Amino acid sequence: MKLIEPTMEDNRNLIRFWDKVFAMSDEDRQGEMQNSPDSWKEMAPSEKLFRAAESLGWCSRVLDYGCGNAWASLIAAKSGCTDVTAVDVVKNGVESARFYAEFFDVADRVHAELIGTDWLRTVPSGSFDGLFCSNVLDVVPTETAQDIICQLARVAAKDARIVIGLNFHMSSEKAKERGIELVGGRCLYVDGVLRLVSYSDEEWEKMFAPFFMVEKLEHFAWPGEKAETRRLFYLRKN
Repeated sequence: MKLIEPTMEDNRNLIRFWDKVFAMSDEDRQGEMQNSPDSWKEMAPSEKLFRAAESLGWCSRVLDYGCGNAWASLIAAKSGCTDVTAVDVVKNGVESARFYAEFFDVADRVHAELIGTDWLRTVPSGSFDGLFCSNVLDVVPTETAQDIICQLARVAAKDARIVIGLNFHMSSEKAKERGIELVGGRCLYVDGVLRLVSYSDEEWEKMFAPFFMVEKLEHFAWPGEKAETRRLFYLRKN
């Protein structure tokens, strides 16, 4: 498997991009506060993602790695987990996570933290019996993704429930048909920002294999998508 080497510029661009995505103005916050107290049920991009996050409710301590606005953390907390750590390297993501945790009355259960890229290495082994990581591993360089996988395995408890969400696989042939350039045959850049590192289901399973066994693989779609091509891996630690 050919690796796509990470660059400092890629990582800086990614942080800037996602910081803009999750920025909330005062007007945005006021608008969100007009929503129903049950509107957290509508934050997951799909029903299957909602169920995946909900399945972590039985866990005693959950890590939502790359949480964004922490929709998965909110669902896990509302479903029974009393200790959810929601972390991201993006400041505006963490600020929006804290806002939603307060608004949906789970701030005592969802602890949102702004972290550095080496934060996982500081976490004691076996700290979490539930892990959620969606839309992270295939939007960072492969070497970074492999390091995250390794560290997630280390911080997972023996019988932890692990859920990994990934985007669709775009082959070189499919990209060519659509007039899309994949750098190195795998990397999709949009306006200079890395938006996808494309691996097949089988290639991801090989990356997981040294650390995890795949219990189940589901495919799902986001709103507006006709085909279920995104991936949801349910893993167990080896």
